[in-house]
Amino acid sequence: MRHIKPILAAVVLGVGAAHAEIGSNAAPGEFHVKFGVIHGLGEVADPRVLGALSILGQPNSADGEGFMAGLEYQYTEQLGVNGRYEVADFDIYQNFRLTLDWKTDLTEELSLHLAGGYNWQNILRRNSETDSILANAGICWEPSAWFFGANYSRIFAIDTTTNFSSDEIPEEHLDLLEVVAGYRFSDNFALTLSYEEQIGGDTLIEMKKHVILGVRLKL
Repeated sequence: MRHIKPILAAVVLGVGAAHAEIGSNAAPGEFHVKFGVIHGLGEVADPRVLGALSILGQPNSADGEGFMAGLEYQYTEQLGVNGRYEVADFDIYQNFRLTLDWKTDLTEELSLHLAGGYNWQNILRRNSETDSILANAGICWEPSAWFFGANYSRIFAIDTTTNFSSDEIPEEHLDLLEVVAGYRFSDNFALTLSYEEQIGGDTLIEMKKHVILGVRLKL
């Protein structure tokens, strides 16, 4: 049973991803903080694990809640750095990512976002831990105080370690697609809602849903 618990923990919130900050309107030299609540759903995809769960009478998917917190610093009009941390009950799931974000305006309302950096995830007190490099491309439409966007992320796993199985776990890459909607109440405060799902990658755990309701504040 102790070998299955990390699998169920990973199911709770799926895998982490990083993306350019759609709707971010920070000026050079500004700090923005962000925080929010998470609801996630994952599903076990590996046949070996599915068999073990079936024997134990355990479900192969589960919902879970947690929180997100992050900090952004804008160097120039186009370039900034973005740190983000997600957690569920601390001893179940943690995810940290640090990216360098680049933005350019295509029109007055349309902008292109690119990001790259580092992603780290641990499941159940490091019983399953992955270090990754990530790349992201996104587009944002801001017709008014409302803004809408979409992100594609590619996660390149560098190293994956686990204690739940004697079998070697390969480093698995994955692809994620996210849609974002938000409303900017002022230059200092914005509300965002995002939905993310795994669209590619033969991973042990497949993310079926990753929803974050968050706010962004200027310091």
